[in-house]
Amino acid sequence: MHSHILVYNDSDIFAGTERHIADLACGLAKAGENVAVGCPAAAPLRDLLKGHRIAQLSIEKVGALDRAAIRFLLPRLKSGEINLIHTHNGRTAINAAIAIRLAGRGKLVMTQHFVSPARTTRRGPKKWVSFAMHRWLLRRLDHQVAISTAVLDQIMARGEALPGRLSLVRNGTSDPDTHRLRAVKEVRRELGVADDQILVVCAARLEPEKDVATLIRAMGRLRGSNYVAVVAGTGKLRDELATLIRQQRSAVRLLGFQSEVLAIMRAGDLFVLPSPAEPFGLVLLEAMALGKPVIAASAGGPLEIVDEGETGLLIQPGDDLAFATAIQRLALHENMRFTMGHNARRRFIQYFTAERMAADMLRVYQQVLHGQVLPEPAHEATT
Repeated sequence: MHSHILVYNDSDIFAGTERHIADLACGLAKAGENVAVGCPAAAPLRDLLKGHRIAQLSIEKVGALDRAAIRFLLPRLKSGEINLIHTHNGRTAINAAIAIRLAGRGKLVMTQHFVSPARTTRRGPKKWVSFAMHRWLLRRLDHQVAISTAVLDQIMARGEALPGRLSLVRNGTSDPDTHRLRAVKEVRRELGVADDQILVVCAARLEPEKDVATLIRAMGRLRGSNYVAVVAGTGKLRDELATLIRQQRSAVRLLGFQSEVLAIMRAGDLFVLPSPAEPFGLVLLEAMALGKPVIAASAGGPLEIVDEGETGLLIQPGDDLAFATAIQRLALHENMRFTMGHNARRRFIQYFTAERMAADMLRVYQQVLHGQVLPEPAHEATT
């Protein structure tokens, strides 16, 4: 496909969306596509792309209506340097839509990463403006992409699915290079975890939607020297969660930001994600790629990722007793942990690699660029 693709994001943080963009761009580049990533010069995303042969364009975020970004995109669209812009939030999609309209050429694809976008929680005049802008944007999108069935279902429920312009492309991620990770024994020693202790790992922002409190309460039920849990991530609930740990006398350590999360995940015996409304759960794929059994809330994206009883366990959201029981079950049965971890790794390779995601996305690009109408999205199973 002789096209020039810009994957565009204006975030100045690093979370699941940014990891998705990096994996997608690398997958597209490996497939021989001419792809560039546009983001602010100081965005953490740029660090992840170092060492990869992917052009990086500095597109700064300035003001509510980003005229500077539009001026940046306009000549590149007119010259054909960019044929298709793939955006990942409403703000960048509006910038791209305006630039494409002014240029008179170019295609626009937008990926929806959230079950409930920010506009759905706004009230008053902000809500009216947000929905008006989104209705304007919908008419100018060439295609929407949902990262999971949970997200796709909500797009359709809100009446935002235009006929033939919505596809399901499940997230994928790159296979970790374990040779570049620090040794398991070294990591466990630094964490103060003995060889005979069960290390439970969670990687999540300390925000309400991640419900780390349920893990803390679950670990509080498993008192004893045999269990240790660590949580890698920062957020506004850190002090509140630290207080809860003391109250519950829970063997949980809040590690804060960690630059080597994968090394910590590999050093763990199992991985837990208690989020009750995860739109996908990319971090589960990372744990599965490392051959770890996973325990997750039975809602949203994890329902599509975790094969219950085969690659991990699914628990009712917020049920700390059930989470504690699941952790204890895996802790007591080493063979079960090994088998589930092996199955998890195999499931990752089969369904959730970055290469598979990039190939699926390329099919969307090709059909959009060639003006073809795609069939209505199917809810195909991954089991």
